Amino acid sequence: MVADRCVFCESPLVASTGDPSEHADRVAPFLLDRDGAASKLHAFLQGQWLAPKDVRHADRPAELRGVLVPFWAHDGDARSRWSANVGIYWYRTETYWVTVTRDGKTTREMRTRTVQETEWFPSSGTHASSYAGQLVSGSRGLPEAEANALEPFDLGNALPWDARLLAGWVAERPTLDRIHAEEVARQEIAGRENRAIAAFLPGDTHGQVSSQTDIDVSAVRLVLLPVWIATYRWRDEVHRLLVNGQTGEVVGEVPKAWGKVALLVFGVLFALVILAGVVLAIVGAAS
Repeated sequence: MVADRCVFCESPLVASTGDPSEHADRVAPFLLDRDGAASKLHAFLQGQWLAPKDVRHADRPAELRGVLVPFWAHDGDARSRWSANVGIYWYRTETYWVTVTRDGKTTREMRTRTVQETEWFPSSGTHASSYAGQLVSGSRGLPEAEANALEPFDLGNALPWDARLLAGWVAERPTLDRIHAEEVARQEIAGRENRAIAAFLPGDTHGQVSSQTDIDVSAVRLVLLPVWIATYRWRDEVHRLLVNGQTGEVVGEVPKAWGKVALLVFGVLFALVILAGVVLAIVGAAS
């Protein structure tokens, strides 16, 4: 950590240890204060109706700390060659027969319906796009999956580095290096490019999409982004929830009350049994 509060007087401080040149390029301040984060957490927990009652109605976690978490932000250009099967919908009208019973009499009636068909064509081409601000967590304590769930962050709200922006907050140094982060960023940019190609394809539907993509990472920046970290105990285990310090998005798993889970499963099975009975009764009456 490079910043925190004095443990004796609670005044904000910035540590002077370490290489002063090893600082972030930009810092995004908190837009959501502590009370706002606690309110988001409370609403999130109350929505988890499979969670134990004590967890759902927890007004505040045992600990809630604002942390400026390091992220590597990448700008990249992707150039792809793709091929796919493109489907065009067309429709036809078909007739069919049904058996109906009216006033105790059973008859057969002819009806019509519209059926959707798909005609497939091979297609290929190229696609190019630029992707700015692809974020990769620079903290071993924040796995990439959780970091992605917390996004988006507004990098336009980030300010140029100034040590005073850290005062009073926990600020973490990156523990995942730039080389590792760039490999992750390339994979994520490739995923975004594949989705962009799928959206770009002509026709009504598509299948068997394949692509070869070259990615050029043009810029990498280290940014500190605001995250509220909440910890609480349940049955002697520590659980963690994360809150985006800009948007209020809450990420994390909560323990399940297995009695409620069992009741839910029993209710679903009971409903299926009732539905099956109704269907069988209808089929029996029709025959």
